[in-house]
Amino acid sequence: MLEFKNQIVHGAIFDMDGTMFDTERLRFQTLQQASRELIGVEFSENYLMQCLGLSARSAEQLAKERYGQDVPYAEIRQRADVLELEHVRNYGVPIKKGLLQVLERLRKAGLKMAVATSSRRAIAEEYLINANVYKFFDVLVCGDEIKQGKPHPEIFISAAEKINLSPAQCLMFEDSENGLRSAYDAGGMTVLFKDIKTPNESMLAEAQYYYETMEDFLIDLNQFVPVLEMPELETAFPQTLNQLTVGIHGFGAIGGGYLAQVLSHWDGYTRPRKIIASTRNPLYQSAVNAFGTYCIRYGQNSFDQRIENMSVIDAYDLEQMQNMYIESSLVAVCVPEEALVSEAEVIAQGLYARYLAYEQQEQPLTLLIILNKIGAKQLVMQQILSRLQQITDEQTAQHIMDQHYFCDTVVNRMVSKLSDQKLYRQLRIKYNMFKQYQLDEDLSVVDLDDSTALNAEQEHQAGLYIEDLRRNFQPSHILQSMDLILFNAETDMPIYVENNSPLLAKMRQMILVDDIANIQLIKNRLWNGVHAMMAWYASLRGHQTIGVAMSDHAIRKFMQQALAQVKHGLCYQIPKHASELERLAQSFTESCAYAYQDPCARVGREPLRKLEHNERVMGSLSTLLKYSLPFDVVLKGAVLGYIYALEQGECEQQELLMHLQIQLRHMALEPQLYETLYDEMSQFINQIIAGKLSLQKFMQLDLQQALS
Repeated sequence: MLEFKNQIVHGAIFDMDGTMFDTERLRFQTLQQASRELIGVEFSENYLMQCLGLSARSAEQLAKERYGQDVPYAEIRQRADVLELEHVRNYGVPIKKGLLQVLERLRKAGLKMAVATSSRRAIAEEYLINANVYKFFDVLVCGDEIKQGKPHPEIFISAAEKINLSPAQCLMFEDSENGLRSAYDAGGMTVLFKDIKTPNESMLAEAQYYYETMEDFLIDLNQFVPVLEMPELETAFPQTLNQLTVGIHGFGAIGGGYLAQVLSHWDGYTRPRKIIASTRNPLYQSAVNAFGTYCIRYGQNSFDQRIENMSVIDAYDLEQMQNMYIESSLVAVCVPEEALVSEAEVIAQGLYARYLAYEQQEQPLTLLIILNKIGAKQLVMQQILSRLQQITDEQTAQHIMDQHYFCDTVVNRMVSKLSDQKLYRQLRIKYNMFKQYQLDEDLSVVDLDDSTALNAEQEHQAGLYIEDLRRNFQPSHILQSMDLILFNAETDMPIYVENNSPLLAKMRQMILVDDIANIQLIKNRLWNGVHAMMAWYASLRGHQTIGVAMSDHAIRKFMQQALAQVKHGLCYQIPKHASELERLAQSFTESCAYAYQDPCARVGREPLRKLEHNERVMGSLSTLLKYSLPFDVVLKGAVLGYIYALEQGECEQQELLMHLQIQLRHMALEPQLYETLYDEMSQFINQIIAGKLSLQKFMQLDLQQALS
């Protein structure tokens, strides 16, 4: 049962041609070709328009009135059926945009559903099966099964009876004048869509609801169907594929190990028919395309989640990248900050290609900006606009930018991507399994070398493995159960997204927010800042991964204390987000505990960038000082970052101290506090580097009292 616009609905009855499928134009073409072949005269556009919604019997009578009593209408119709079926079998049924989402929502709302079509059953069934929508309908009533065709109400009355409802309990969907009259006289709740023929006044008078497109009805329907709750980790993806293609610009850890899951859950009713992802890693590209799927591993839950309908393209191939931007309704831009300049050029080329492909008609694209930075959207948009202005004139460039939806995001999941070496070993094991199954061969043991880069021989061999697997793959084959693990991830589910695109209104795994900047601030300081400080400390104590480091009492204690101080500062800075602070702090702690595959080197990279005055660590220190809150643990974290930078050879000691001086000046501190902080921090750095102060003793110092 569905309450739609204050009406209680129990059933939905759909016309087929012109309503669900964009086949009326195709039907016109095939009837004209068939009539030309058989009688040497092409059926006129006017005659065909009058036939819309008529039964075959009524259309034949009209043909005899127009073209003579001896017109072989049955033969013409039969020949048109053959031509139409040939087209459908070769190219598929042209489905109206939004249909699958509508059908899935109506079915999940508990409605009984039927088709009432003037087409013969043989044709109707083939179309419904070809379009993969037969599963939605309980009953099918066809033109060759009734005595009186449309505009007589018999077909809709019969369909309602067969699903044990009265016509008044049913929404009845039509596109033609004759079909609408049939539904109206049957007593149903009439829904009219515009198709070939623009509705006249009498049609609009008989339509209880009128929509230009199926997608317009979907927008209305969305207001009356429930938004599905956030999925659990092991919740299955929707079975039904919608008509959308989505893109992931950057098949890295977040793109492949998180966004692919978000997009696969979609709104919980349907999911995109295809996900296109770009990568510069040929091994990942060929492996995913060969297997057709890949998996994200959640070690904490011993769960491997399979991602399907994924096509991975070469990020170096500009034409492929442009096509991704042309085809997609949504693109998640997952690029690191250091690659932004070069990738902005590619994005600009993609948006310009889309502009040209749609002949300058506005086709809004939703772009999710996945960049671990406060104010990421503005930074990305500035770069893209700058590149567009190099491609076209300023007015066109701005017009292109204005027609799309750019949405900032906050990701709070820890994901790591398998190294090429680990993927190679996995491929080799699976290849051996495949050959053992296929030929029962005695194969060699896999070499477990842990170096990160493949040598030339390994690259060549990996290519051979993939090609052999791809060539021999069959749906019923053993390879179907050989899941290819590409990413290790923690279990946190939601992604925060700026509420800036109508496409995102029902997305199941997204939390839409209006003030995304504050959520970005929380993520930057609470997750990224504490994560970085923890990684620096763990690395300096000799740990390789975050999960293993959590077994070290000193690391765990430091993480908890740093988290508490950062959260305290944020509570003062943005008090209205206390609930998000608590949730993100809890999920961060839980994620760290199981992050056994998350390298400290990855988390702690680029320490000087993370120690800039407005960034994750020094930003928290500045906030704590501003509100006169305890800051000693965060200050220790900053010192650890500088020590780590020196150990990694990121800069010389003098350059590092200059960096510290500049960041403290930018914090606009009182002169005395500035001098004290710089003197103490630089002294600690110098003493630790010189070996005069051990890391352990430094971490035991009561800096709060000393600096007070």
